Amino acid sequence: MDIDKPLEEIIAASKPKARRGGRPARGAPTGARDRYASNVPRAAAVAPQRIAGTDAVKIIISNLPMDVTEAAIRDLMQSTVGPVRTVQMSYTATGKSTGQATIVFRNRGDANKAHASYNNRMIDNQRPMKVEIALDINNGQSLASRVAPVQARGQAPRPDEDC
Repeated sequence: MDIDKPLEEIIAASKPKARRGGRPARGAPTGARDRYASNVPRAAAVAPQRIAGTDAVKIIISNLPMDVTEAAIRDLMQSTVGPVRTVQMSYTATGKSTGQATIVFRNRGDANKAHASYNNRMIDNQRPMKVEIALDINNGQSLASRVAPVQARGQAPRPDEDC
């Protein structure tokens, strides 16, 4: 190291030289996705109409035209799939439809049937409907049963509890 050089020159000399065009070398990772792609486990193949042996009751439909109503969705699902408990459309803050609806069926397995019947089906020969099965990951546990009890003032949390 040459001590007589200015600090800027020493720092510049220690940095690796960039390639012409600013592109990384061939095969070098270009971003986080490339750097960590080899460490991500592959998802297991899942049958589209049945997920891990469950009989689902809830679906989320997206990519719906803006003129579709809750009544139209209820009518379609009840006449072709089975009895519907609730239909809820999603709207923006200005009241415009987002093209998404959540449907809860009365019978277990009807969500699987709706997914098999309507996922990627074309609407108005313009756009495919996207139907996703929504699973209850809490196994029916209520939120109240999952909330920790109130701690007395000045009491430190137990080490096995999250803060």
